Amino acid sequence: MKYLTLIAHTDANWTALVPDLTCIVTAKTREALLTKVCESITLVLEDGPRTPQAVTLADVAPDVRAELPADAEVVHLEPAPVNPVSAEIERALERAGISQAELARRIGSSPAGVNRLVNPFYWGHSLDVLRRVAEALNTDLHVQLTARAS
Repeated sequence: MKYLTLIAHTDANWTALVPDLTCIVTAKTREALLTKVCESITLVLEDGPRTPQAVTLADVAPDVRAELPADAEVVHLEPAPVNPVSAEIERALERAGISQAELARRIGSSPAGVNRLVNPFYWGHSLDVLRRVAEALNTDLHVQLTARAS
């Protein structure tokens, strides 16, 4: 599902509003803004799916439209994909009853490093780190490659 998003640029930064989800995001660049908006949409939808209501600018509340700058851009954005590996590490931590700080100590990393591993938008997990996480949590690591349906 795509959500109508209103984008505006000021001298200092870029700002976006997703009216259907009440997401407001600010970033230094347009590219960073688009990434953050898609991630914000994903996080809001964790509470449950919401069908987009606004399709065009005319569907946005008049008071919101009145506040928009004349050069506001209308785009339709999808939620960012979530890395299932990050979600699995988070679930394994919960099952083991271990904090991120304790996992960091056990794998020889920093708490910030472990926080990155459970970030649903982080895609840089190495097999070495995953092996160390599995060992620290007394779990098995399984990597499986399966054929795609044609």
